[in-house]
Amino acid sequence: MDGYLPFDPDKIKTPDKPKPARRERARRDPAEDALTVSEVTAKIKAVLEAHTERPLRVVGEISNFNDRGHWYFSLKDESDVLSCVMWSSAAKKVSFAPERGLSVIATGRLDYFGPQGRLQLYVDRLDPVGAGALELRFQQMCDALREKGWFAQEIKRPLPAFAQHVAVVTSATGAAVQDVIKTARQRWAGCRLSVVDVRVQGEGAKDEIAAAIRALDANREALGIDAIVVTRGGGSMEDLWAFNEMVVAEAIHDCRVPVVAAIGHETDLTIAELVGDLRCSTPTQAAVAVVPDGAVEAERVEQLDSRLLGGMKRRAEHAQLKLTAIERMEVFRSPTGVIDLKRRDLAHIQQHLGALLKGRLGQAQKQTESTQVRLDSVLKAAWRRRCEALEAMAKQLGAIGPRRVLERGYSFTTDLEGRLLTSIEGLGAGDRVRTRLADGAFESEIDRIEEGGAD
Repeated sequence: MDGYLPFDPDKIKTPDKPKPARRERARRDPAEDALTVSEVTAKIKAVLEAHTERPLRVVGEISNFNDRGHWYFSLKDESDVLSCVMWSSAAKKVSFAPERGLSVIATGRLDYFGPQGRLQLYVDRLDPVGAGALELRFQQMCDALREKGWFAQEIKRPLPAFAQHVAVVTSATGAAVQDVIKTARQRWAGCRLSVVDVRVQGEGAKDEIAAAIRALDANREALGIDAIVVTRGGGSMEDLWAFNEMVVAEAIHDCRVPVVAAIGHETDLTIAELVGDLRCSTPTQAAVAVVPDGAVEAERVEQLDSRLLGGMKRRAEHAQLKLTAIERMEVFRSPTGVIDLKRRDLAHIQQHLGALLKGRLGQAQKQTESTQVRLDSVLKAAWRRRCEALEAMAKQLGAIGPRRVLERGYSFTTDLEGRLLTSIEGLGAGDRVRTRLADGAFESEIDRIEEGGAD
């Protein structure tokens, strides 16, 4: 430095001719170089689109959850928070109830919402961390229904001691219904079974199950329903999920007929079983619980009959001993009169016991005959219903069966082993096939294969 200030005007060197560029910059409005808010927003969106994955998966803890049809919430970790939105169309597909503090994985796209100046994650899918969505939803439903008191033992309805008509809500083509029918017939053939055929898994299953239970309850007196068995065989949690739906739980809870539930295997547990009046591990166990054992009941009648006869015999022997003692005491006073009196008393007692025994045996015989008549009537009615149902099914099958289709000019082709051919895949020239028409069949050899579907 030469000892002068850098801003000393005497020492500032002025060029002979100012450069045009500098003169032009001095006159330019500073706002001309600035970006608009929309331009900045567009740049933010471009950067996000170029440098973030799609879809983006983010793990965090739910907070500030707000359900307004669309879901608005935040995901947070130890230090930061991310705003999220999930449209109602995507929220309807979530199988659990989001709640504050729940750790989840949100899948979606990151975008900048200009009107509010907010960076948001637009969530398309939400999954819980750790337990699966179905397990979480099951636990949430259990907690809610337990708080309502639906699992309480004191509200369980007692099963009938001698059920005469049991309704079975299940799939008519499943193995569970066969187990129930077989067990019921072995225990007591006189117990009437009514099978209500419903879907037990998949779309619409929950509504069919609930509707069947409500219909049986509404017509319980007209049908004489003593108990309802809700059952199906084993499967995955997804397969059994229809029995965890609230609509089924409500139908069982509101039902005035005792409900026995046996869903899946012994290790499986469903809401229907917890709400029902009795949970059984298998369909067979459910049948045992509601259908009385005929052999046990017959043995019980025999025991009661034996006890009745034994009691009457003991009373007669006691009376005889008492009479003998009296005869010995009074014999010297008036032997003949006392003996005649006691003999008449003994004869009266024997006559009374005989009449009582005869009446009891007659009553038991009438009850047995009445039961036999009812059993015969029930069996004949059941046989008649089965025959009518079989005839109706035969007519339906005849109306929609393959022969009617063939009579309209159609045919079907199989290989020589009888397997139906629905595609040219695997066929080649020289192969022999069999074609079936309405009035017969013929074999032919393939000359050539043409690709393309029928017009």
